[in-house]
Amino acid sequence: MTETEIRDEETEWAITGVIDVPWNLVVPTVDVHLVGYGNRFPNDFTLEMLAVLRRCKRIFAVPPIHAPDFGIPPMESLMHLYGPDKRRTETYAEMLDLVLAAAAADPPVAFATYGSAMVGATVTHRLLAEAQRRGLTTHVTNAVSSFDGIWADFNIEPFYGFEVWEASTFARLGIEPNTRANLLLPQAPVFDVAEGLDPDTMTIRASTTVAVLRDHLLRFYPPDHMVHYVKSGAGAGPHLVGADIESVPLRDLDHPGRQPLSTLFVPRAAGTGNARLDFDSPALRGAQPA
Repeated sequence: MTETEIRDEETEWAITGVIDVPWNLVVPTVDVHLVGYGNRFPNDFTLEMLAVLRRCKRIFAVPPIHAPDFGIPPMESLMHLYGPDKRRTETYAEMLDLVLAAAAADPPVAFATYGSAMVGATVTHRLLAEAQRRGLTTHVTNAVSSFDGIWADFNIEPFYGFEVWEASTFARLGIEPNTRANLLLPQAPVFDVAEGLDPDTMTIRASTTVAVLRDHLLRFYPPDHMVHYVKSGAGAGPHLVGADIESVPLRDLDHPGRQPLSTLFVPRAAGTGNARLDFDSPALRGAQPA
C-alpha cells in the first residue's frame, strides 16, 4: 500500500469505525525472518506466517512442523544440536551461526520456533541483534505464546501488575519481586539445569535444586502462599489439551513439578491492597495442595 492509500484507510476508519482488512499481505523483503507458529497446531497459524515461510529458501526450525497442506516447504530441524551433556548456550551459538551463514549466502531464510518468536526464545533475540551487526536485515512474525494461555487459564490482566523472570536468573541474581504484582517464573522445572534436552528421547533433566528457588521466594512471601506450576493448554489439531495445573503451598515447593515445560505462577501476595485488580479465576477457585 502507498502512503496515500494508508492515509485514506485511516480516514475511512476514523469516519466509519470499521477497519478494512485487505487480503494482499505485505511480506517484507529481508534476509532473515524470525517466525513463531504458536502453541496449538494448526490453530495458531497466521496468514503472515504462511506467506513468509512460503517465500523462504531455507527454514531452520525448533522443532520442525510438517504442514504441506498449508504450502509450507520442508523445514531443516535444529533439534539434533541439543544434547543432554551439552550446555544450551553452546547449542544456541551453533544455531545462530548456521542461520546467519545461510542468510548471507542465499537469502531469505527463516528461523522458526513454537510459540512466539519473541517470548522465551533466546536464539531469536540473539539473531535480531547479531544480524544487524553483520549487515543483514530481519523481520519478526509473531504468534500466540504460552503467556496468552496462562493469562487465560488464570484470568490475569497483565496491565494490572505483572512480572516475569526466568527462574534461574531470578534466584541467582537475587531479584526482589514486587509482591503486589503477579509473578511468572518460566523454566522453574529445569532450575539450574544448563544442559539441553536429549534429542533421542525429547526429554530434559529435571531440576534437583528447586529448594533454592523456594527459599529465595520465602524471603518475600509467607510459607502458606499458594503457588502453581502451570503448563498451558497446547493441543494438536482438533485435540485441544486443557491446562495442567499443580498447586502447592510455597513451603512445599521442593520438587520440579509434573511437567518439564511448565511455568511457576506466584500470585500477588495477600494484604497488598491490590486484590480488587484480580478477576475471578476458575483455575484457582478452591485450589488445594497437590
